Amino acid sequence: MGMIKTSISAVSGLVAALWLTSSAVGQEPLARLEPMEASYARVQSYTARFVRQEVVDGTLRPREEALLKFQRPGRIYLRWAAGRPAGREILFVPGQNGDRMLVREPGLLASLATIVMAPDSPRVLEESRHPVTDIGIGPLIGLILDNARRAAAAGDLVVRDLGASAGPEGPGRGVEMVLSTRADKGYYCRRLALVIGESSGLPVRAVVYDWTDRMVAEYAYLDLKLDPSLEARDFDPTNPAYAFPRWKISR
Repeated sequence: MGMIKTSISAVSGLVAALWLTSSAVGQEPLARLEPMEASYARVQSYTARFVRQEVVDGTLRPREEALLKFQRPGRIYLRWAAGRPAGREILFVPGQNGDRMLVREPGLLASLATIVMAPDSPRVLEESRHPVTDIGIGPLIGLILDNARRAAAAGDLVVRDLGASAGPEGPGRGVEMVLSTRADKGYYCRRLALVIGESSGLPVRAVVYDWTDRMVAEYAYLDLKLDPSLEARDFDPTNPAYAFPRWKISR
């Protein structure tokens, strides 16, 4: 949690320092954000250390870290390395298991069976602000641009260049997206601070603030590797490197 708190403070400090001196990028506020879409369109797969910390039901949850493997059109493998679910594994392959995910929980009794459940099941949303299928750089870009485009069309969008960034996610550029002060307009958040990777052009860190300017979520993709040689077994529960029991329970 220390790393997350430090990075949140650093991003918040940078935002505050540049609040009055930074301006929208050019005359088109979307110009700094839309290139992420084109950069991601070239990516077929990636691996990363996925780090998140979120406020769920009003409570700031502990920092979590998981190995993430992703391959189009939506294959996801996760293995938690830090946080309360350390040891948990999740595998989701579109079209398999009735479009449900496989979950292997840590613990002697829990690990006896693979749990089959929906990615957006109530159990998932007790621990996260989003379904498992929303994890990943693609959904993050989609969320950012959906809100940015709606806000730009309504005249509600301001985008600020925060300058060079050199955090644990590697060299990049800080960008702040500010939306309407009115929560009833239906935007995802009041503002969002991003780090866009220097070499990838992708968002490698996102810090989300609500309408009281409280941090409600932080997501990071560390050690990002684009288009690694992932194979079919990387998304196969029988992979000997994984620990999914053969016995399955539906929930």
